[in-house]
Amino acid sequence: MGGLRSALEELVHDEPSGRTYDELRTDVVEISAAIGVLTQQLAARTHQVAVRGDFGIEGFLNITSWLAAVTDTDHGSARRVVSLGNTLNEHHELARRLASGDLSCSRVRILARAATGHPDQYRQHEEMLLGFADELSLEDVRRAIDYWSELRRRHPGEQTAQRQRDSAYLHASPTLGGMVRIDGLLDRELGEDVLTALDAAMAPQARDSSDDRPAPLRRAEALGHICRQSLNNHPGVIGGHRPHVSLIVDVDTLDGGVGRRCELGHVGTITPETARRILCDAEVSWMIVNTESVPLAMGRSVRTATPAQLRALAVRDGGCTWPGCDRPPAWCDAHHDPAWTDNGYTDVDKMRLLCRPHHTRTHTKNHTENNTVRRQ
Repeated sequence: MGGLRSALEELVHDEPSGRTYDELRTDVVEISAAIGVLTQQLAARTHQVAVRGDFGIEGFLNITSWLAAVTDTDHGSARRVVSLGNTLNEHHELARRLASGDLSCSRVRILARAATGHPDQYRQHEEMLLGFADELSLEDVRRAIDYWSELRRRHPGEQTAQRQRDSAYLHASPTLGGMVRIDGLLDRELGEDVLTALDAAMAPQARDSSDDRPAPLRRAEALGHICRQSLNNHPGVIGGHRPHVSLIVDVDTLDGGVGRRCELGHVGTITPETARRILCDAEVSWMIVNTESVPLAMGRSVRTATPAQLRALAVRDGGCTWPGCDRPPAWCDAHHDPAWTDNGYTDVDKMRLLCRPHHTRTHTKNHTENNTVRRQ
């Protein structure tokens, strides 16, 4: 192992900034192949510890716990190495190709899952499956192996689909920091619907060359847009009201002072700037309360921009009016100029369309300018 350490030290001290593109490309390919060799050796040596039961020498009860401890990794990663070691021990050609660099770690893991799920059938079709791995792109290899695995099951169609539907879940909950954490696993049919909807919702942004935000951030915004569209077009009522986001804010907060409440129904306290932006295009109900927050009088709901006005804005503006932005009207809010909270009028000539990112930026900019004026 001394030679391995020496090679790694030499690699670390080889400064990449002075190398050409061709040299760097060759380095990246060789390092990736070396990772495959190291992965195969890690799995093989771990398997030997498991077979001999040596993990018990230090008091560990199983090989996964031992590996996680000695490599300082999580149990999920350790479990995958253990599984790979078991598979490679049973399928020597797969191990050889990984060790020689003929197949990448990603391709070997795809084949290993098939071998683990259907060991007997894998042995019968190994030559064909290895051919897939040699000839196809990585994504096509994954599709081909997934299809092969489906055919190995007795009832590959509805039985598998039902099992996936029964295993699906979605968790969504506010965090202590005021954000919302979402985690889920969807079956193929529902997952396809979700991915298609997200792709469609992200499409306008993809055409905006000025939007260089990472895809996960744009995907999160797209999910919010889909949810807002659903709320705006909800056919029924819940508890006597159409389901919509609930914002509770007092007048002092909107006037720029120190108020007592500024919060959303599910996630709690938000900034006054966020409240003003939401109120730019929202249905508002006012309520008069005394100093103990006991209601004294309530007003009627007023929609700040009617459907007819929104259609007129869509025709006039054609989409977001921020310079260089081409997001369509369906992605936009009706922004009041001046703001509705600053006694702005709900007239078409006093409003313009802004997409959600630019709507947020506008309110942030206005808030900064107002605070500057107050300080002066």
